[in-house]
This record gives sequence, structure tokens and C-alpha cells, in this order.
Amino acid sequence: MTKLIWAIPAAMLLAAPAVSGEKIQLTEKEQTKLDKRLEGRTAGEARSCIGRNDQREMSVISDDILIFGSRRNANTIYVNKPHGGCRNADRNILSYSRTISSLCRGQIVQLIDSTTGMAMDSCAFGEFVPYTKDAS
Repeated sequence: MTKLIWAIPAAMLLAAPAVSGEKIQLTEKEQTKLDKRLEGRTAGEARSCIGRNDQREMSVISDDILIFGSRRNANTIYVNKPHGGCRNADRNILSYSRTISSLCRGQIVQLIDSTTGMAMDSCAFGEFVPYTKDAS
């Protein structure tokens, strides 16, 4: 499987430094999926936390990129790069506590095997970078 380093417009996401200097690489399929989600959007300043309404829909682009959003505010999505990645995030259930109204950088995510229900691994959220649809 071919790996690609992010290209524009996804390169804007690299404004925040990669964890320990590592470069995030995506397959061609992942890159296409990310580009489609970011098309027509502009990156904003990274946030430490997002509110409950912005957590309603999560999608996995790769082990290194998660996207959060809500139908209520479809103009803005939040891209998160978990510290050190979140291995096999696309094949497991991501479980995290929603006991407070915000989801924040550093919060631990448990990866649960969808077949056995066993905890497989964990990872920690990075900063949340908002991408807002450009005014037409």
C-alpha cells in the first residue's frame, strides 16, 4: 500500500507541530478522504477543547487523524491528531468519557474490539483544529 505525505489542502493541518517531529503519512485513499472533508474549508486556530455538540459525529480518516462535527453546525468540523496516533482506530470502537460537557486535549480514548468487547489499546486526543466552510 502506497503512503503519501499530506498534500495541499491537507498540508494546512501541519501548522501545529507533529508529535516528537514525526510526519504523518496517509495512504492515497486516506488522503483523498481527508481532502474531500476539508475541501472549501479554512483552518482556524487550534483549540484545547470542543463542546458536547461538536462531538456528535466522529469519523476516522486514519490512525493519526480523527474528525469531529455535528449536524447542527455543519459549517465547522474539528480535526484531531491523537498524540502518537490511535492505532487501528478504524477497526475498533473508540470509547471516551462524556461526563463533562467538553472533550479536551490529553483525554484518554479506549479502543474496544467490536467483536469481543475487550479493551485493545488507548490513545490521547491532541488539539482540535477547526475547519470552517468558506463563505460562498
